[in-house]
Amino acid sequence: MLCAIPIEIAMRELDGVLYLALHLAARGLPTLLGERMVNRYVLSSGKPVIYFDSDQDVSVNTAVLASGGVVLNLNPEGLNQWGRDEVVDNHLRILSCVSRICAWGDHQARLFRSRMPEDKADLVTVTGYPSFDLACRKFLPYYRDESLVRQHGEDYTLINTSFTCNHVMGFDYYISMLGRMKEWRIYKDEGFMNFMRRTAKYQRQLLEPFAELARRLAIRFPERHVIIRPHPVENMDFYRDRTRDLPNVFVDRSGSVRNWIASAGAVVHHDCTTGLEALLMGKPLIQYRPIFDEELAAPLVSHLGAPAANAEEVISLAADTGQAAFGGAQCEALQPHFANLRQNASRVIADLAASYAARGPETWLPRPPGLWESLSCWRKYASKLLRARQPGRNGRKVRYALAKFPRTSLEEIRNRIERMRSVEPDLPRVDVEHLTLNTFLVKPEARLEGAHGASPSA
Repeated sequence: MLCAIPIEIAMRELDGVLYLALHLAARGLPTLLGERMVNRYVLSSGKPVIYFDSDQDVSVNTAVLASGGVVLNLNPEGLNQWGRDEVVDNHLRILSCVSRICAWGDHQARLFRSRMPEDKADLVTVTGYPSFDLACRKFLPYYRDESLVRQHGEDYTLINTSFTCNHVMGFDYYISMLGRMKEWRIYKDEGFMNFMRRTAKYQRQLLEPFAELARRLAIRFPERHVIIRPHPVENMDFYRDRTRDLPNVFVDRSGSVRNWIASAGAVVHHDCTTGLEALLMGKPLIQYRPIFDEELAAPLVSHLGAPAANAEEVISLAADTGQAAFGGAQCEALQPHFANLRQNASRVIADLAASYAARGPETWLPRPPGLWESLSCWRKYASKLLRARQPGRNGRKVRYALAKFPRTSLEEIRNRIERMRSVEPDLPRVDVEHLTLNTFLVKPEARLEGAHGASPSA
C-alpha cells in the first residue's frame, strides 16, 4: 500500500519523515510526503492508503477508512510537555476513526489509556517518534552545517527560546485563531485557556532576563558569538531591539535547530524541546531559570540540563565549551517518555505499516498533477508570496504560513536522503519524484510491478 505522510512544519518534521520513508521503502512501501497536496491526493483518489495522521482531523481519517485505508496517528507534538486531561482528550477525538495510535513512550501511552474506554486500549502502541531517531551523536555529521561553522565557529553559545507569549501575531490573536480551527477546539476550553493565559504571564517574566543573558554572555566572551534562536512563532524583533548594539549577538532561526545544536559549544534553554534534542545529541546543556514555576514550566524539559538561577551561573557553566556533556542520568530518566532511547522508532513503525500492507489491497502510485492542477498550485503559492509583502498582521500571518514549509527542491530531498545513508549505509536506495510544490514520492529503487497511478483530481 501507498503510505501518505502530511507535514505541517518542515524544520520540525521533514528529516524524521524522510528517515521513516527510507524504513518504509526497505519493506517495499512507497511514501507520498509533503505539504497540503498530500491530503489532496489522498482524498481525491478514493484509493486506499496507510495514512499517518498528525493533527487528529476526523473528516480526513474517516474518508481514509471509508476507502479501505489505514490510519496511524503519529503526532509531532506528543504529550510529553503537558499531561492535562483537556490536551489528552483533544488528542483522542479520533478514537472512532483510527487504526492505531503511535505513542512516543510508556508515559504517553498511560496518559492515553487512562482517558480511553478499556475496549479501545489496544489501539495504543508504544513506538517512539521518528525525528528522535536522528537526535543522537551518531547523526551529528548529518546536521553539521559548514556554513554555520565558518560564520560562527564551534564555541558559540546557542540560546533557544520558546515563548508563545511573544508570538509574532500577538498572543491573544494567535490563540483566537487556533480556537477557530476544528482540530484545535481545545482553545475554546475555558479551563485550558486560563492555564494558557497564566503560562503566557509567566513567560513574559522570562523574556527580558533571556535578552539580558545574551548581552551578559556577549560582553563576558567578546571573542565568541551568542546565537538567540527563537521558536518559529516568536517575534524576533524583541531580541534584536535589545541586542543590536552588540556585534557578536545574532538573532537567527534559519535552518533546522539541530544544525545549530550540532556545532554549538553550549546550549541554553528554559523549557524548550530543543533542550531535549541538545541533551540527546551530547551537547553541554544549561537550563536557565531566573524565575521558576513548577506548574507553569513545561514539566519534562524544564528539568533537563545543569540548572542556573542567574546570569553569573550561566557564564560560569558556559566558560568551558570543551566540558563533557552532562546528562547521562537525565537521559536515563527520559526512558519512559521516549521509546527511541531503547528502540528505533522508524523501524518499529515501518514494521507496523508493513503488517497492515500485507493484508491490504494493491499499491497505487500518485502521478504529477495535470497542467491546470499544477498551475493552480503554483498560482496559490505566488499569491502567498505577494500577500506576504503586505504590512501589518496580514503580511505577518502569511509569512508565518510560508515559513512552516519553505519551498524545497528535489535536489534538497535527495541530498538529505544521501546524507542519511552515509550515516547508516544499510538504509535502502530509493527513487524520489517531485510531484508538485513541496510534494514528493519516495519509493523503493526497484519499481513496483503492476502499480497503477492517480493524479490528485482522479
